[in-house]
Amino acid sequence: MNTAHSAAPLLARNRQAYAGLAQVLEHAGLAEHALYLNWGYAPLPGMPDWAQRDLPPGELGLAQARLILEVLGDTPLDGKRLLDVGCGRGGAVALLARLHAAAQLTGADLSTANIAYCRQRHRDARLRFQVADACRLPYPDHSFDVLFNLESSGAYPDLPAFLGHAFRVLKPGGRFCYADVMDAHSVPLIRRALEQTGFTIECERSVSAQVCAARNASPAGLWRRIDGALQQLDKPELRGELERYLANPDSGLHHALADGRADYRIFHLRRHTGAAGKIDAELATALARRSTRLDALERKPDATSPSSAVNSHWFPLTAPDLQAGFNVFALPYAGGGASIYRQWTLAADSTAPWRICPLQLPGRESRLAEAAIEDMEQMVAQIAAAIDRFTYRPWALAACSLGCKIAFELARHFEALDRRPVLLFLMACPAPSLPLRRRVSHYNDADFAGEVRHLGGTPPEIMADAEMMRTIMPILRSDSALAEGYAAPSDARIGSPVTMVAASDDHLVTVEEARLWKRHAGGGFDWRMVDGGHFFLRQRRAELLGWLREGLQASLRRFVPEVEACN
Repeated sequence: MNTAHSAAPLLARNRQAYAGLAQVLEHAGLAEHALYLNWGYAPLPGMPDWAQRDLPPGELGLAQARLILEVLGDTPLDGKRLLDVGCGRGGAVALLARLHAAAQLTGADLSTANIAYCRQRHRDARLRFQVADACRLPYPDHSFDVLFNLESSGAYPDLPAFLGHAFRVLKPGGRFCYADVMDAHSVPLIRRALEQTGFTIECERSVSAQVCAARNASPAGLWRRIDGALQQLDKPELRGELERYLANPDSGLHHALADGRADYRIFHLRRHTGAAGKIDAELATALARRSTRLDALERKPDATSPSSAVNSHWFPLTAPDLQAGFNVFALPYAGGGASIYRQWTLAADSTAPWRICPLQLPGRESRLAEAAIEDMEQMVAQIAAAIDRFTYRPWALAACSLGCKIAFELARHFEALDRRPVLLFLMACPAPSLPLRRRVSHYNDADFAGEVRHLGGTPPEIMADAEMMRTIMPILRSDSALAEGYAAPSDARIGSPVTMVAASDDHLVTVEEARLWKRHAGGGFDWRMVDGGHFFLRQRRAELLGWLREGLQASLRRFVPEVEACN
């Protein structure tokens, strides 16, 4: 494929969009209020922040300036040279120049209009601005201590080329602060590309919730002024591009970010001292399609569709009800998918106000092509983004084994937002503060298969099928790694009531380990016993559904007294 030839249409589109954006903002009288041209960041209770500096009083574009400081994090700038690739209207480097004693801050951008504005607007002697293509950076090797790239790389036609140039112009040991919105499928691909190029990922996090909160708080008058300018300039065709670049809360991309189809991620990366690596051809091809995937996400949900408010990837069996609420999100055991609750959804009482909504986690069943998640913080962030809109009305969590630990962290996440679940209905799991006694995720295939056999739950015919085992083993390894890397603080508590169901004959979880959930249940603890081994949810469905209904009725009376009449 001729990369330069295939990139030409996208480059032309980007130049046109940037030029049009600058003209519209000037005409709308928003030039000074749009220095940053990013989606913004609003801190949320209970969620970590990375910003190390306070913003000056009266800072214009407060949420957008805060996002810049979040992306920078703890990166030292005093006496350093920084390059901002995709600097837009220069707000980031101008802000950093005010807050840090950097030696030099350089902004590079594809748009001649943006660079002309920067040179006129920003007069600090340490600032430099240059028209430059991110995929062909015109700077010498080892020129900069820090490379900053915010909400720009999604428009690059050749991401591997950009990463190679980023590596080249950074000094050995330099810091790469990288942040963008990306489709969920691209997140693991971009992570692999960064590592193949030669960067070490020091830390990363999803800030989708904080970014969505910032966009939801944007002033309504902003788009009235923009629409007025578009009409006066007779450029209605720029509306879609502006929605993408300014993240209108009603845009398709914003909806995708809120429901988990897209993810806003911040990476802090370190350039190693050796030569740059090469991204393999298969990965480069997959990355080349990311712009198409983002474009597809820009389509707004069909408001007339029953599933318009929900991502079917996460909810393959039962879609949550946004208006009525009373959704019970069900999480599977290790290696399991949403289908383990299929019979639960069919047997649930149709007269009850609540509905069971099994969650399909990445890497299994209908999402087998996606990378499984091995980090609890990342898992919780993605699920939280998918269910966030449904947590403003009464909701609950049901879970088995490993799913209970995910449920506990989800409950902690939403309790910090004052939207705790009305009940955690948990099965066959030791208390979340108890670390795993055995660590098996790095066993060789033969030994790991032995552990799977010991775990139980996998039918003998599947254990004997080599192809099936090749399919399920990676999922089980990833879930094992997730469990091994997690333990809650011993004093962690949630205000929601907890029902714990344990089996007297469970060979994996002792009764004593399951009972220790009581110390984490600040809203009350209900204890039930069954027999049937670790996977009793298959055989004891009727009893479990009855106990779930009882727990929900009691919890709903406690948290939402007015719903008693619905039962």
